[in-house]
Amino acid sequence: MLGRDYNTPFVGLFMMPECFTELVTHFEATMQQELRFVNESKYPEHDRQRKANKLYPIGLLGNCEIHFLHYANEQEALEKWNRRKQRIDTQHLYFVMVANGDYDEALLKQYAGNDASNKVCFHREQSAQLPTGVYIPSETPEMGNLYSQYQRFVGWFDFADWILGRK
Repeated sequence: MLGRDYNTPFVGLFMMPECFTELVTHFEATMQQELRFVNESKYPEHDRQRKANKLYPIGLLGNCEIHFLHYANEQEALEKWNRRKQRIDTQHLYFVMVANGDYDEALLKQYAGNDASNKVCFHREQSAQLPTGVYIPSETPEMGNLYSQYQRFVGWFDFADWILGRK
């Protein structure tokens, strides 16, 4: 659409908040690891859904589990991961998490870490006071994702202002 290559390998996949937080917390070391694949998820609910609907590759970077939801097989996932990983501009990193599931304040504070300026976390806990937090009203624990549910997030957060340093 924009005529640009993806500058991130995190396209067409998802990670659970615990794994994403681990990856963000130790980004450089984790991203240097080789991606390997496993047959089962450590998250039973995702394994059940995966087996009932569509089998897709599951990768591991250290202990960080990556669900390649929109990839046909491990070879496609690995090729695109490695190609896009090379394009990462480590001087301009922005991390976006949608905290689906149960609210875990300690985890979200760990995600924010010492520098919250390049991180945002969409959550559904109205009373939460988090440096990276953006409250999104939701009656269910699953708020969706930024790709298929983008309209839910519009109006709550200005991505352009954030990236351009105006937030």
